[in-house]
Amino acid sequence: MVFEQIFKASWIEKKPSSAFLLGVAYSLIGIVSARLIFGASTGLMAVAFTSILLIPSLNRLLQDEENVEIREKKLNIWQLFKDHKDIFIIYIFMFLGVFFVYAFTAVVLPDMLVIKLFPAQLRVAGITGQAFNSGVFMSILLNNLLVLLVCLLLSLIYGAGAILFITWNASVWGIVFGYIARESAFIEGTNPFIAFFLILLPSLPHLVTEAVSYFSAAIVGGVVSKAVLREKLHSKRFYHVLTDALILLTVGVILVVLAAAIEQSLI
Repeated sequence: MVFEQIFKASWIEKKPSSAFLLGVAYSLIGIVSARLIFGASTGLMAVAFTSILLIPSLNRLLQDEENVEIREKKLNIWQLFKDHKDIFIIYIFMFLGVFFVYAFTAVVLPDMLVIKLFPAQLRVAGITGQAFNSGVFMSILLNNLLVLLVCLLLSLIYGAGAILFITWNASVWGIVFGYIARESAFIEGTNPFIAFFLILLPSLPHLVTEAVSYFSAAIVGGVVSKAVLREKLHSKRFYHVLTDALILLTVGVILVVLAAAIEQSLI
């Protein structure tokens, strides 16, 4: 693929923050491609196109993560997080790149065009809002745990397959925050970009915590998926990978609980 030569996995590994540019570029290409080819389904197809572009690079990165697991012989929790720091940073910056492209799109485009192009993302926001009526914490927690499980399963089955779900969440959050900021700016007569950051800042702890929990599941699933293909299932090296994966998954579950508590406090 041409774009794999431009955004090489080795370059992203050396400079993880460059994954932000990867998220921005592929999101823009995804939105434009979806608009040109599938005008009536731009919102959903843009996510699909963006994910297709991201998967090759992420598969290469997850394969490298599995190699890191093999090199480590002793269980060392601090070393575990140190080894996976770069892949987490890559996911975070990539997610932010996608998020800001969709948010910018929702801020600059006319309201009616945003509603026409991204109805699926806006419908999710409406459905989510109804979950706050009763059993707030448990409702949020169960929903987030379900997303975590889906990320894990998609990564186990497809390697970097969870990127589809992660990109979808980034698009939903971006469109919703951008749309609300534009509406708020129109009502109050302020700059929509200022309104966007004023709305975003209080929600950042929740968004980051929840997103990182999903990244944990995606990384775990991807690394284990590669290990199943490359290692003997009952070998010491495979069990080592599996043990580290379970620790990361446990951290992901803890972060999901924390994110649900933060989200409840914002309501």
